[in-house]
Amino acid sequence: MAAAEEPRTFMTHGRFYEDEFPEVETTVLVQVNKVDDKTGAYVSLLEYDNREGMINIGELSKKRIRSMLKVLRVGSTEVCMVMSVDEDKGYINLSKKRVEPEDVPPKQELFAKAKAVHGIMQHVASNHELDIEELCNKISWPLNKKYPSAYDAFKKHVEEEINVWDEIDFSKPGQDLTELADKIKEDVELHMRRRLINSVLRLQAKIEVSCNDYEGIDAIKQALKEGFKANKDECEVSIKLIAHPVFSLTCMCRDKELGLNTLTECMNLIQQSIESNKGQFVILSKPEIARKEETKESDDEDSDEEGDEEDQDETMGNLDDAALAELAKAKLDDDGDDDTAD
Repeated sequence: MAAAEEPRTFMTHGRFYEDEFPEVETTVLVQVNKVDDKTGAYVSLLEYDNREGMINIGELSKKRIRSMLKVLRVGSTEVCMVMSVDEDKGYINLSKKRVEPEDVPPKQELFAKAKAVHGIMQHVASNHELDIEELCNKISWPLNKKYPSAYDAFKKHVEEEINVWDEIDFSKPGQDLTELADKIKEDVELHMRRRLINSVLRLQAKIEVSCNDYEGIDAIKQALKEGFKANKDECEVSIKLIAHPVFSLTCMCRDKELGLNTLTECMNLIQQSIESNKGQFVILSKPEIARKEETKESDDEDSDEEGDEEDQDETMGNLDDAALAELAKAKLDDDGDDDTAD
């Protein structure tokens, strides 16, 4: 009796790009797996099928490191620069300190686009029991070469500026998928329109707003209210008190430039108002795109870092008076402690 044929398995994860390894001096997005105080950090390259990379301790920060947890957290995602690649041994050395702050948002945006396209490829490959590399070889990787990204090509297709199928050859390279072409097109179209038409960006920034005058709380409150004057119908800012004097600003919109401009305008209005009342304004992080999977992680980090100040964390969609009342109470308590000390 012939042995039963084992079911064929299909790879549905894979890498985002055709090259198996990143190029030196390019940026990559990684997830931190392990932190070692003596050697550095071990990470997974999210765009390259989770290949392992390492950030040497000397490449973590330009500043002196007192605690690794202040620089990296296990599970966090970071933008790093590729320092060297040994394809034979599979070694990838990375640097975090060589990435400039202004290079982070563009990389995050590029990653979000590539991930959206790869997600479509994963769904379609799984539905048709195909190795994802076969599908990427036919669709996303050729489009990556011809356009800024496959995402941009898909977007033009959805907006009927081009027809991507005119540029796709299902017969090569690799496995001939011509017989499945119509079904694959239909499936890709479905997921493409769902993801691209309904995509909403979350943008964020972080600032410090403080005022030590007698009417300091009122000055802060007024400054934040001024910031809301930047709101647009398509883009509304919300402000969250992390722990005095730190506030996070977020907005949800479909247009990246609109979101960035709205947050920037909001910050400018807050700065003008608080400084006119002899207060202080500091930008901790410029407006940037926040990836969806980082939203909860970011909130958790804020919570962990502040510890006992967690109870002060209040959301201020329309400037929650309760949050500022808590802030005022905290300030009064601090003043009372100072008087006692005197």
